Amino acid sequence: MKIAVTSDIHGNVLALEAVLADLERQGGADHIVVTGDIVAYGPTPNEVFAILRELPHAHFLRGNTDRYLLEKAYPTSGGDEWKDKLLLSFRWTAEHMEAEVLHFLETLPLSLTIREGDWRLLAVHASPRSDEEGLTTTTSDDEFGRMGIDPAVDLLVCGHTHVPLDRIIKGVRVVNVGSVGLPFDGIPRACYALISVTPGEVVAPEVVLRRVTYDVEKVVEQFYAANHPAADISAYNLRTARSVGTSLIYTPEMRHGRPSRSSGGKPGDEGRQFKGHAHATMRLSV
Repeated sequence: MKIAVTSDIHGNVLALEAVLADLERQGGADHIVVTGDIVAYGPTPNEVFAILRELPHAHFLRGNTDRYLLEKAYPTSGGDEWKDKLLLSFRWTAEHMEAEVLHFLETLPLSLTIREGDWRLLAVHASPRSDEEGLTTTTSDDEFGRMGIDPAVDLLVCGHTHVPLDRIIKGVRVVNVGSVGLPFDGIPRACYALISVTPGEVVAPEVVLRRVTYDVEKVVEQFYAANHPAADISAYNLRTARSVGTSLIYTPEMRHGRPSRSSGGKPGDEGRQFKGHAHATMRLSV
């Protein structure tokens, strides 16, 4: 049984197509999990949705930028600073995406449990308690223990930070699958995870973080052709696989003014707590 886990597509259809083509070359997957941040920022949100809606055996979660689009708390005007231009991406996305995309985002749960016998995989966007709290190399055992994770979970998969990670935290294997459409680890290639599970066996599954080359320059051209407000910043992000700055860009209105609760994540993350945490469960079938 193979499970492909992707995250943070961010409206980059060329990166998504490259990942799906690579997945097919690996023999495909029985299930595909997308852990959120699906359409915001990029130049092709509708094209991303058109592909995702046709994927068989696919399961989707809502990320923090998906929530910002739903809550419509993003700024509608701003200055010339790079942060202002990035924030205007939300207005641009909202104005250009089809209504069906917004309805799709409204249906998404915040987490997913996949079960195979006694083995448990938990998928979230950022952390088990927040859609804005990243899991990184600096997340401590104590901090992880306060996130309320079910002790039965063997493998936790997530995204949000745009930086891939595979480590053990407090006895749980944590795999951050990085970003399909906007990596921030200095490697300008799409990233996703391919997990191989053997039904009936207690042995830990094989997890491979795959990197996939795609036409970055063509995506840059798409940004400029769309007259996207963050074209210049996005060109830098995509070419270097780095963020322009290290400070938080999201406004208190977008983040609901939540106090800091995270030991890691994107610089400045504050960890919004979930309310009415929607959850989905799936049992693998042989």
